[in-house]
Amino acid sequence: MKENPENWQTLHCSLRDDLQKEIHLTRELLTNMRQEEVSLMLHDSGSLNAVLQQRAQMLEKLSFLRIHRQEITQNLEKIVSTGKKTPSLDEILPLNEEISTEILSLSDQLTALNEKMNRQQFQNQRLTEHPDHHHSPQHMEQTQQVRPKRKASIATYQIKK
Repeated sequence: MKENPENWQTLHCSLRDDLQKEIHLTRELLTNMRQEEVSLMLHDSGSLNAVLQQRAQMLEKLSFLRIHRQEITQNLEKIVSTGKKTPSLDEILPLNEEISTEILSLSDQLTALNEKMNRQQFQNQRLTEHPDHHHSPQHMEQTQQVRPKRKASIATYQIKK
């Protein structure tokens, strides 16, 4: 299975390192998307353009990282491939190896971040399509002024002795 253990270990380390970089960049991208939301809510086209320019650079780096990760995975598949079938995940990332656990954990983190990014993208898309139906600070102030304030109530109990 592992004809070249050094190459096997090197590929796994590269995969782990690339996943860590991808997670870091994805977090930055998510922050950028949240900045976009704020710019949309405030109708600030200047900061929106700056945010979108930053995002273009981040997406380029992210694309490079993902392509490199695919290449590493394909190299791992070649090492464990029996020639007949595509190797299973357990063959590529044996559970008895610590680095496999790290890689799977990082992969789970990346999946969760991608789900957050999808939700943020949906939110930003809604704001782009319906800019009047959002909760800008001005809109929230108006809503709070119209809504009557709740009165505080205190319950008292008499205790018999």
